Amino acid sequence: MNVLLAIIALLAAAAALLVALSLHWANTPHGRLKPIFALMFRLGKLLRPAAAERAIGAAAMDTPEQIVAVRTEFARNTAPLSKPVPFAGTIEDRKLPGAPGGELPVRIYRPAVARGDVPLLVYFHGGGFVVGSPDYTDAAARTLALETPAVVVSVDYRLAPEHPFPAAPDDCEFAVAWCVEAAESLGARPGPVAVAGDSAGGNLSAVVAQRDLAAGHERIGLQVLIYPCTDATRTDRDSHAHFGSGYGLSTKDIEDCMRYYVPIGTDRATPDLSPLHAKSLAGLAPALTMHEPAMPHGYITMTRLCSEAGTTLESIAAAVRSMPKA
Repeated sequence: MNVLLAIIALLAAAAALLVALSLHWANTPHGRLKPIFALMFRLGKLLRPAAAERAIGAAAMDTPEQIVAVRTEFARNTAPLSKPVPFAGTIEDRKLPGAPGGELPVRIYRPAVARGDVPLLVYFHGGGFVVGSPDYTDAAARTLALETPAVVVSVDYRLAPEHPFPAAPDDCEFAVAWCVEAAESLGARPGPVAVAGDSAGGNLSAVVAQRDLAAGHERIGLQVLIYPCTDATRTDRDSHAHFGSGYGLSTKDIEDCMRYYVPIGTDRATPDLSPLHAKSLAGLAPALTMHEPAMPHGYITMTRLCSEAGTTLESIAAAVRSMPKA
């Protein structure tokens, strides 16, 4: 009994120490982190220092074997961070014919609600344009479909380095056009759709919205940009200097991904790469931009670690729900 009590006391002391350390590490010179993330990042530096410098790990994607390894490792590391979301409705994987690169895989989420009068949301996953898939943002897509409610189409656009820029925005633009045409058959109302995405997907949402405006289609009624990449020309902003190493996504990650995504000689200020550099934003669909204090990049998929992910998804669902009808 004395041994058991001693073990319990040691475990309690260790837990108290971890809590105290996480609260201490949460206070950085440039802002406060949620303590659970502060603890995760600090322990990551100690236990896996190389991985802590590159959350995506895209330093070497020059062979098919390396590409598979990077994507497999990313999926393995991120999957446990999302809570399972039971889905009342149907989920269908489909391939859309006629896309720029051939058949385009999408995942369609239809909630079990009255058909025909719900909005349609086209979702583009994050992953630096080199990793990620609808699996990565499956929990977010399920939640948005249920909470809005909406038909959600998650797009498995082509990735670099096999398919560098502009393959991804070309695929996403095609997906939006297909969704607008297929809205009623999918169980959604006709008219403008919402586009949304996290990180690289936020970039693609903004790019597709600008392309849609330039073409005069008026197919997009709302753009949701979740911690979006909007400027590919710089990695010298304050956030890069203060949080560019040891806080999940690193400056090295960004540089690695862009090296594979952007062909040599491409002007990185082109709005299709850097939508922040568009000459004018006048006339664009309304934009909801999500940046949550104390959260690291990628938090939208970390529902096991933070309630803020759920709160953000609820805010997005409310915005999509209130999108004007045609």
